[in-house]
Amino acid sequence: MLQRTLMVMAIVLTIWLGLSGAGAPFAPQGAVAGDAKLKFEIYQDSVKEYRWRLKGADDKVLATAGQGFVAKADCRKSVDRIVNNLDKQKFEVYEDKGKDYRWRLKATNGQVVASSSGGYANKADCEKAIDTIKKGAPKAEVSEK
Repeated sequence: MLQRTLMVMAIVLTIWLGLSGAGAPFAPQGAVAGDAKLKFEIYQDSVKEYRWRLKGADDKVLATAGQGFVAKADCRKSVDRIVNNLDKQKFEVYEDKGKDYRWRLKATNGQVVASSSGGYANKADCEKAIDTIKKGAPKAEVSEK
């Protein structure tokens, strides 16, 4: 199980690194699945910081944290703040350099606290992803790796 988890994390990181600068079209399938069960995963990255990612029922990453945390407890608090304040935070849709649509979630102080894990070919798919997160994140389970 641990080996599979590590392999999945490596694949996700590889995809994320490849997409972050390339601007390639990317539409996570879980992002448009109506009432799919979502899951927050808290994990430690390669530089030993704790991060979270939000996954869809199909295990695809829908959202990532805007930062890394030294303490796992602080990362968990970040997830809790997002879930408990989702109605007060603002989703912002924008077009990236590659002409893909992305979203970011901003706290009331303007800080970006989450962002889409990839780009969407059209604005409607990006907005569907936001709706899925709004509906599913408050009920999402949280697992710690």
